[in-house]
Amino acid sequence: MTDKVPAALPATREQLEGYGDHIVQYSPDYSLCAGCETCAIMCGLTHFGVTGPHVSGVHVNLGTRDCIHTIEACLQCKDRPCYEACPKKGQAMCYDPDTDVTYVDQEHCIGCGKCMRACKFEPSRITLRRAEKRKGWRAVKCDLCRGKEGMPACVTYCPVRCIGLASDSVFVEAGMHPAEPNAL
Repeated sequence: MTDKVPAALPATREQLEGYGDHIVQYSPDYSLCAGCETCAIMCGLTHFGVTGPHVSGVHVNLGTRDCIHTIEACLQCKDRPCYEACPKKGQAMCYDPDTDVTYVDQEHCIGCGKCMRACKFEPSRITLRRAEKRKGWRAVKCDLCRGKEGMPACVTYCPVRCIGLASDSVFVEAGMHPAEPNAL
């Protein structure tokens, strides 16, 4: 079995063209993640009414040695490898062409993990959580709080405002991506 080669995070406008709107972490020059995990907690509470490991579509990679924390969420790839890998695509792994968001329908997900393995990022932006009503597991990924009013919960409740949307008008108007070192 070969190791998965991690995809590089998009850092330029050209690289962003392969992805839909998604959660981004701003440059440390703008705002530094405190590692509080409020984003992950609010994601779990908003979607499932509970919080804990693997209950969120947003994850915080706590940089213990250098204290630089990294926010990891689905980048909504335009080629949708998670969707294509799902044996129940269209039912469990769904795509909304109006919002360009790929999301998981928890009622139909069988928890096979094929979407998680198909994710081009390492670590995968999809996790599995214990099912609430039936035995087994269900896939969890960021859906940008699809169907909810306003900004995604993680962005709304971040106390240090270190995350936003890739389509955020401040960056789009400036022709920059938030991950660029001197974006603002």
